[in-house]
Amino acid sequence: MQKRRSLLALVGTVILLVSLAAPMMQCAPLAPEEDGEGEEVELYGGELGVGFTGGMESTAMDPALEWTNWGCLFIRLVYDNLAYYAAGPDADFYKFEPRLVQSYEVSEDRKTYTLHLVENAKWHDGEPFTAYDVEFFAKYFCTIPGWSSVTNTFDDIQVIDDYTIKLVHASPLTTVHFPAWWKYYPIIPKHIFEPYKDDILQYPNEEAIGTGPFKLKEFVRDQYMWLAPNEEYWGQRPYVDKVLFRYYTNLDGMLLALHSGEIDTVAGAVIPAIAIKDIQENPDINLEILPGMGLTWLSFNLHKDTPLQDKNVRHAILYGIDRQRIIDLVYLGYAQPYDAWVYNESPMHNPNLPQYAYNPSKAKETLEQAGYTDTDGDGVRNDPATGENLIFELSCSSGSTPGVKMGTVIGEMLPEIGIAVDFKTLDPDTFLDFLYDPESDQYEIGITGEEPAPDPYSEWIWTMAVGWGSGGDWWNASYWNNPRFNELWEEMHTASDLPGLKATLYEMQALMAEDLPYAFLVRPDMISAYRTDKLEGWVNSMGGPVSWMNPWSTTTVHQKGAAVD
Repeated sequence: MQKRRSLLALVGTVILLVSLAAPMMQCAPLAPEEDGEGEEVELYGGELGVGFTGGMESTAMDPALEWTNWGCLFIRLVYDNLAYYAAGPDADFYKFEPRLVQSYEVSEDRKTYTLHLVENAKWHDGEPFTAYDVEFFAKYFCTIPGWSSVTNTFDDIQVIDDYTIKLVHASPLTTVHFPAWWKYYPIIPKHIFEPYKDDILQYPNEEAIGTGPFKLKEFVRDQYMWLAPNEEYWGQRPYVDKVLFRYYTNLDGMLLALHSGEIDTVAGAVIPAIAIKDIQENPDINLEILPGMGLTWLSFNLHKDTPLQDKNVRHAILYGIDRQRIIDLVYLGYAQPYDAWVYNESPMHNPNLPQYAYNPSKAKETLEQAGYTDTDGDGVRNDPATGENLIFELSCSSGSTPGVKMGTVIGEMLPEIGIAVDFKTLDPDTFLDFLYDPESDQYEIGITGEEPAPDPYSEWIWTMAVGWGSGGDWWNASYWNNPRFNELWEEMHTASDLPGLKATLYEMQALMAEDLPYAFLVRPDMISAYRTDKLEGWVNSMGGPVSWMNPWSTTTVHQKGAAVD
């Protein structure tokens, strides 16, 4: 559940182009082999360094963990999920990938899920993992605001035996795929959290006892996190002896660390196009350009009483933005236009959506027909209702270099169609506060973005268009409220077959394309880089070699020359 985790990143990846290694529990190591000089290369050993420009506040089980690459990786590596992301270049993303849940059955009414759990997992302190941990998780963790959702609300929870549990959901769920939260939420130990069951977020969780392939060794906020392999992991032990997450205050410092070998890769999609040439000239770094996972759009505040409430104005704004110019100037050509939260290559993408290609004449015509003319001759159109100039405040986070550049370019474009722009940057926290509280009317148009991921992993993104009071509170930055869309959002969670889900998603995309609560702009390409001088076995997948959706490299990389099955 990619909750706002990449709002300021604005770049990413989407499809698996490099074959993922077999699931960790199926990997059997071979004996060490000799390198070119006759020396054996140990299978286990070495260090993986990963750079981040966004940190993690604490190890407490706050929903904010899911907002950053660092936090998501902490959850996936130190803890375990019930299920995992699909693997492989031709992966079926709707296929179940077992983790703590090895198999499951669903009742005819699609409400009761019977989970069969792994039987040899232990917590890092040696205590056995059982169904009672899942029961505790479902009863207390899943009720925490920010972790709770329509798909993890239960009418009943029944432990059948130590490794079997029934979860009776409050409403029927889709059987097209297993519940998406199985891939996101960390299963926590009952024996540690039970004293804090009524206020789990207050427990500092400094030891971070999980069942995952890594143990937390040290964590210093805004500096580093040291992970050591879990020698008693129920699956395959990671090959490296150390994973070190390093925090960098700026991108330049992190790229220098990549070139020097201080780190082996960077987390997520943060490498700018301007860095490509230097990386390509470094013989120890492999660079690949992949389709992006991140999407960038304009959020319109439809709560504030401005002409933005008129969809004709929103249509005209999108017609008045030259997306190719943004791609060329901001991303040096490494980006693509897009039209929905469903990627173009997905079978769930509606191919019949309006494109709003750059057309200043169409933008002017749309505004003219809606009554927005320049009545006072100052070059700026006037609101027919108030006579005020058509001027909007455009804002973005000062922490987003692409966003700042984009805002400048858009500020130069819209005056050509008679709309004035007051562009300003805000510090990241203030920008997010304003954006996710549209009712306070602290912003008008915001430059925003997310990494939805391929469907069905991306089902969470639609919450950002659901009406406040219907499930979109504090998610829907536009304050858009379309009753039919709200109904479809509910239907999406209960679809019983792929054709039904496809029809639902087609209509959701069409409604958004017509009403335009958000103006979709560009999908930056993924610029992926990782060092090959010391380690091999990289999995270059969605978000790059290491990201919130690709934890695989941390467990598959090994010392160069070591033999791995």
